[in-house]
Amino acid sequence: MYYFGVVLYLLFRISKNYYKTNELNIPAEYNTLGVIENLIFLQGFHPKNYNYVVPGGWSIATEVSFYAIFPILFAIHSKLTFNSFLKFTLLVTSISFISQLVAIEIIQAWLVEKEMLKSIEVNDKFGFMYCSIVNQISVFLIGMLTFKKLKDTTISNYTLLFAALLCCVSCYLLNTTTFKTGYNGFIYPILSAIAFGIFTIKLSSIKSFKSVVPKYLINIGQVSLSMYLLHFIFLDIINFIYKKTLFKTLPNPELQLIILFSTLVAITYFAAKLSYKKLEKPAINLGKRFIR
Repeated sequence: MYYFGVVLYLLFRISKNYYKTNELNIPAEYNTLGVIENLIFLQGFHPKNYNYVVPGGWSIATEVSFYAIFPILFAIHSKLTFNSFLKFTLLVTSISFISQLVAIEIIQAWLVEKEMLKSIEVNDKFGFMYCSIVNQISVFLIGMLTFKKLKDTTISNYTLLFAALLCCVSCYLLNTTTFKTGYNGFIYPILSAIAFGIFTIKLSSIKSFKSVVPKYLINIGQVSLSMYLLHFIFLDIINFIYKKTLFKTLPNPELQLIILFSTLVAITYFAAKLSYKKLEKPAINLGKRFIR
């Protein structure tokens, strides 16, 4: 599915550029190295290419980096109790923060002083530092901590309320324009991970989902990779159409967001169902046969 995305977004950008300029050419940002990095999932280590060839590709690269070190983490995870693995997670998280502190306050500052770098890039924005495995490793480790608690933990309503509060704080740190610490991008993924860990433990205790809404959410979950990789194209197209039509008579930004989000999810879901059936699932089965 990701390899399909490499081709799809190249064709989409060529078409988009042709629509704007009436010229048929490959965007200058595309280069051989960038494409190769995406084909072998190493774009997450390239500051200029980590999220271009396939939009959202940064997270795939970060996941693959995690998969590469997962056998070692799993060996540690298997031998340690929850409390011991929690200490290990805190240690790795501390190293992650110190690494960013050194990179921002010392290394980047020195590079700016020597005029080798234009400005210091902090971890407040959606940039290379935020997307890297060094920053995101804490989220994966919290997931592994969650796994240890799935079967022997009950979640109270107060704990769920606490998780909801963490989500709100996380969203605030993500979107705030006034409270920028330079390290918001380090903090809010951790808060979200803890919250969703709690939600996951709660959901795991439910035997079956009888209402209609969770069934739809389960269906979305099954095709979520295809949705993730495809939604950038539909977002671009739908937003372009709405700006020229509906949004001209509907100035309220909150209402625009609700309409855009709802339309995007619906269209992307049906497109993803098709790509999951025709492309992703057959490729998964091919991979299973290869592994066997």
